[in-house]
Amino acid sequence: MKKVSKEQVDQFVAALGSDTSKVDDSGISEDQLEAFVDAFFEQLEPRPRKGRPWTFDRFNAACDTPGAEQVQAVLYPDDEAGFTLYARQGHVLRAVKHKGRPVRFRTFEKALTTLADVAHLSPEIVVDSSGWQQKTGPV
Repeated sequence: MKKVSKEQVDQFVAALGSDTSKVDDSGISEDQLEAFVDAFFEQLEPRPRKGRPWTFDRFNAACDTPGAEQVQAVLYPDDEAGFTLYARQGHVLRAVKHKGRPVRFRTFEKALTTLADVAHLSPEIVVDSSGWQQKTGPV
């Protein structure tokens, strides 16, 4: 089960119009409370569904399409490969590919430099480290 922060619990409790001390005395177990909090936040922002991959040119065009929903860059770090680029438009997450291979950046700075040239891309770039693991020791 995903670990829930104290801040998330406080936000959840505040949304219910209560305070944390009342929850502590309610007899609800910590696991139940975490499950409630997870469900609450997933309803606020549902997880994106995976869509068909885009080429980098299609990614660029989607960002520059008038009237379309804004596209957000999502970077997934990998200790050996760098940062892999995905595009989120609404609730759809798409891999971005070039010549059939995932678009990857060796450094975060290179990703920012490249993405700065994409017109009308959302200024908020997400780095999703949920699946990251260090594969090598300190260099």
